[in-house]
Amino acid sequence: MADRGNRSDRPARPTAMHKQSRNLTVLAALLPLAAVAACGSQTVSVAGAPVTGVRWDVESVTVDGATTQAPESTYVEFPSADRARGNNGCNSFDAEAEIDGDTIRIGRTAVTMTMCTDKKQRDFEKTFSRAIGGSNRARTDGDHLTLTTDDGDTIALVKDRPAPLTGTEWTVTSLLSDDVATSLPKEVAGRATMTFEKDGREGAATGNLGCNCFRAKAEFRDGHLTLGRPVTTRMLCQGPRMDTERALLKLFAQKLSYEVQGRTLTLTAPDGTGAAAGAGRD
Repeated sequence: MADRGNRSDRPARPTAMHKQSRNLTVLAALLPLAAVAACGSQTVSVAGAPVTGVRWDVESVTVDGATTQAPESTYVEFPSADRARGNNGCNSFDAEAEIDGDTIRIGRTAVTMTMCTDKKQRDFEKTFSRAIGGSNRARTDGDHLTLTTDDGDTIALVKDRPAPLTGTEWTVTSLLSDDVATSLPKEVAGRATMTFEKDGREGAATGNLGCNCFRAKAEFRDGHLTLGRPVTTRMLCQGPRMDTERALLKLFAQKLSYEVQGRTLTLTAPDGTGAAAGAGRD
């Protein structure tokens, strides 16, 4: 599912509104369930639709009748019938699981300890953790999966459709520096975009740097992306918009490694700086 361009093994975490550590604590070892009817690499289905081996993006969580939209980074996947893993909007998790008919039980869970400074993310993490823990009734409908607790709380998920590198409008969500991701401030959120076009090894990049529109040559070679010097409009912006533009301009005129994981693109320069961008949901 990943389009890798000499990946740097730095997972994009475009989450908190301020700086946060991207180094995740090591997940604790999980003891396997003693008895699971379907395990290993066997595909397990609910109502005829496979649920294992699929990355499920979380759309929303409804608890006590209140629906909360999920952050873009939130997902769940079942590598096998006895394991669940994913991201709760802030932290990654790894858990024991059991799939029995239309029931999915989530057991002991190990969670990373990244501190997200965005209150909305922290609140969603608590809501999601409450809803997914314990026993859930699973219902599939096409590309959609709904998990319902005994109390009637629900998690709405949709099958992930990986976004292609080219032809996708990527919205920049954070700037990267070594092991730290800094999410774009609200003044710039949704403004900075990149779209790549490719014809063989040659192509072009267009978009917005947070203030000015740009166009540049793009070369795809040996698993790397090299952006030429950009031609930009000449609008003058102040504050965060201009700061973001200056940071993104540093990615041009050099060779970048890239990774597409699901609907997230990470661009990384040799010095460890870079940017993470999301494709959004269809």
